[in-house]
Amino acid sequence: MTPTSHSQHEPNTNGTLIKMLVLALLLLAVLAGALWFQQSWGPQQGTNRHPCDLQQGPCKIELTQGTLQLDAGPLPLRSLSPIKLQLQLEGSEARQIKANLQGSDMYMGVNSFEFQPGDTTGQWLGQTELAVCTTGQMRWQLILDVITDSGTEQHLFEFEAR
Repeated sequence: MTPTSHSQHEPNTNGTLIKMLVLALLLLAVLAGALWFQQSWGPQQGTNRHPCDLQQGPCKIELTQGTLQLDAGPLPLRSLSPIKLQLQLEGSEARQIKANLQGSDMYMGVNSFEFQPGDTTGQWLGQTELAVCTTGQMRWQLILDVITDSGTEQHLFEFEAR
């Protein structure tokens, strides 16, 4: 009878342990990245959420100082069609208005853009487009950062589109 080596039949516990450790570290890195992304691109703490549906027409809201009216069109808002946004500020002067459009329940990529001052006082204009969603209908979040001399107010509007 010839002697057999035990190492041929026993699992390599060191190699398995290293693989499991690497896998756990990769999973931890993915989770940390997802958390960072959510905090960086999603609505921040203190965001003003508005129950107004942009698919139903203009949304008018009260700000700390003044009012904001947001209109999006043409209606109905649809994927892969240009969306023109018009924002009217009264009683408050913005230095800059930034926007982030994202899926509420599904990551659809980064869609950030800035509004440009319009022809009249307090008017700001923006343009964007919704990405295509494989589910047919999707809930979207439009997050606006209204930047004034006294600080930044963040406003969130949700709507559904096909």
